[in-house]
Amino acid sequence: MPASIPDRYSLEVRLGRDGDVEEWLATDTSLDRPVLIRSLGPESAAPRRRQFVESVSSAAKTSHAHLARVFAVAEVEGGAYAVSEWTGGATVADRVAADQPIDLPDFLPNAAGLAGALTALHDHGGVHGQIDLSAISYSGAHPAKLGAFGRSGSGDAEGDVRALAGALETALTGSPPVGPPPSERVDGVPRAIDHILRSAQSGKLSAADLEKALRAAPTPRPPQPESGPMPRRLLIAAVGLVVAAIGLVAIGFVLSGGSAPVVPTPTSTAGSLTTLTTLVTTTSGSLPGAVGVGDAATFDPFGEGGENDQLLDALLDDDVSTEWTTERYLDPLPLLKPGVGVTVRASGTPATVQLVGLTEATVFEVLWSNQLVEDVALWDRVISATASPAGTTLDLPPRTDGFWLVWLTDLPPSGDGSYQAAIAELRFEP
Repeated sequence: MPASIPDRYSLEVRLGRDGDVEEWLATDTSLDRPVLIRSLGPESAAPRRRQFVESVSSAAKTSHAHLARVFAVAEVEGGAYAVSEWTGGATVADRVAADQPIDLPDFLPNAAGLAGALTALHDHGGVHGQIDLSAISYSGAHPAKLGAFGRSGSGDAEGDVRALAGALETALTGSPPVGPPPSERVDGVPRAIDHILRSAQSGKLSAADLEKALRAAPTPRPPQPESGPMPRRLLIAAVGLVVAAIGLVAIGFVLSGGSAPVVPTPTSTAGSLTTLTTLVTTTSGSLPGAVGVGDAATFDPFGEGGENDQLLDALLDDDVSTEWTTERYLDPLPLLKPGVGVTVRASGTPATVQLVGLTEATVFEVLWSNQLVEDVALWDRVISATASPAGTTLDLPPRTDGFWLVWLTDLPPSGDGSYQAAIAELRFEP
């Protein structure tokens, strides 16, 4: 039986139990609106009732668009109850059970919103303690909201973040957060989201860190349709070319007296040669004149020492749909510090640098050093420029091996009044 509640609330439908908490859809007759009643009955012990009221009260002090609003909470004779907004009744647990995880375009806004709600809760001294898929309501008509306050058990802020990140991964993939990461399960998910969710699950991020990372994450791209089967005419042509090539090799073998045929070096245009060099030497750099690039790292000697490190893989993954971004700054960067950037180790002598997707109007420098040093003054400044809408490809003076630093000194304003820049790919080419 539910606890004794004020007469203004008319119980309509019993929804079931959430652990030891009974849930009812009710009507607030004073305001003529549906509400959710969560209650502890007479079987509950006094300490449990106090814990329930304290937990719900913490949520009641917090206001956020992705946090279920709490209208009332009280300990009464025979139990305790809480009154909160009715969000429609559908939870992420229901969606996953129905094989309908959160749609890819809706994932990032709702995930960042839930992390923001948890940040607000923690900032007000509250802890949820028992976050799982059934604690998050979500439907197409409403944003995802964190609720189910007052569950039994205890937890801490770090446990909340771990649990939320695990729930978010399951909400995205439809599977528990074990095994392959989301980018390998869902087409179009950037690898940056893998790093963010797994870092939070391992306890490396606070709720605020998780929110910031999710808001800075690259937007997932919609799944691309798979190419259809090769047309029969093209298939026949391809087979014919293979047969002809085998015949030419056989003739060459006969004419050479049975020795191994000499395969001529294929001619290529400058563009295709550059592509070949990029594909091969970004990992090894072993071809003559090749440029190898790796060991990307953020460079923030005037800040906290890091700058969205979890997104660094995007710089060298040959995928222009992923990107590394700076943090969002509320003031122009020169008012806060001289700059922030990224470094890469290079082998060979690059002739050009291409900053694919560098945000227009970003002011930056390219520097070089034979060793990785923290003092910017010890680096050799070779280029100063401003990113243009036409793209950013610049010639470099001869420098062999060592380290290159892309040093951002002024960031363009974003639509929300903050300042931020992004780079999709960092390419050094011979």
